[in-house]
Amino acid sequence: MAAIAAGVGVLLIRRSASDSRETAGRHWWVEQRNGWVGFAAWSWGALAFFVAYAALSPTPAAWEIVDAGSAMRTTEIEKVVSSKYVSSQRTGHYISTVLVSVPFDQGPRITEVALTSGDKPTPGEEVWVLFAPSAPELGVFVGDRQSLEEEIGGRADLWTVFVVVGWLALCWFMNLFGRWRSDPVAGLHRTRQQGTLHELPVVVAGVQVAIDERPASASSRKHLKPRIRTTSTGFGELYFYLDDIVDPVSLAQQLVGVRGQVFWRPPTRQLPYADSVGYAVVILDEQRYLWGWLESPDASVPLPGDALVPSDRELPIAGESRAIRPTSRVMAHANSAILQSFLVALVPLAVITFGVSDVAAVALAVASGLAVVTGRRRAARLVKRHLEGLEPDCDLGMGVRLRA
Repeated sequence: MAAIAAGVGVLLIRRSASDSRETAGRHWWVEQRNGWVGFAAWSWGALAFFVAYAALSPTPAAWEIVDAGSAMRTTEIEKVVSSKYVSSQRTGHYISTVLVSVPFDQGPRITEVALTSGDKPTPGEEVWVLFAPSAPELGVFVGDRQSLEEEIGGRADLWTVFVVVGWLALCWFMNLFGRWRSDPVAGLHRTRQQGTLHELPVVVAGVQVAIDERPASASSRKHLKPRIRTTSTGFGELYFYLDDIVDPVSLAQQLVGVRGQVFWRPPTRQLPYADSVGYAVVILDEQRYLWGWLESPDASVPLPGDALVPSDRELPIAGESRAIRPTSRVMAHANSAILQSFLVALVPLAVITFGVSDVAAVALAVASGLAVVTGRRRAARLVKRHLEGLEPDCDLGMGVRLRA
């Protein structure tokens, strides 16, 4: 899994980012990128869980038995000394003290041991014992075969593996496919059938960076976002905000002056953001599109009511439009930071596999997790620093305007 995640990261970095129809896909590439990052994060999570589980499951006493030459066999319970039922919410188990006959090299020996079981033990019942035939002084472990294998670092319980892998598979699926939104152009066709699709012809007047009004909470930090400034004969200016991973510098060099149409669907409820219109798709010349958040400069001025798309209006064919993917060093650097953090996070996990104490295993696992978190924050800082280096609310062009 770690190799797959690292390989995906390498492909993300080396892939040539371009806005050409041959390389751009019909899905919004930012969502795909975020999905792959999520896939890598959950792949690391699976690896970290199983490494930690394998490191913490064995006990030192069981390993001493293994070092002395262990054996695992069945034997009968000679006598039940005591037995107590312990309940916890909907489940429960018995904690018992039993006498078992253990076949050491010097001869069978009756040994008193603790036994945890789902059913109340009875004399004559067969149980598994883990012991060192040549070293009776090391003691005996008793239970079912699965629990004894876990004591010495064997395979985990199949139910545990099934639950963990099943949960991770769901997370992988949601990241790889849930984040890959359906074709936005195909969504326009569905919205038109519902009679709520609106359209305005626009011209890209400039590309800027500006503070996005979302979220509206005063306690939440608002971030700089790339913003496309469009003009419309029937309305005036409209602002179209994109994901912060999109490089506005590369975008400005190829979009200023390009004509297109902005499509949106009015929200079914009042938005908490003053100037927001909602999610929208801008389809430009040559069937290229952008997907983002549409805002009007002044919420008190309603959008034209005649912008509603009639049912017989021909729309771009679903699947033919391609998402604009401008070349961006910022995305490459951000992806590199994330990949490097995953690779660094593998080092503490690799150290755990060589055998360390429980305290050291926990400390190394925490260090591995901090490496991943630090990498993702570093990537976010790289993007933020790039946007902050551009002069806000000023149109970008071939000569990029930077802050003094």
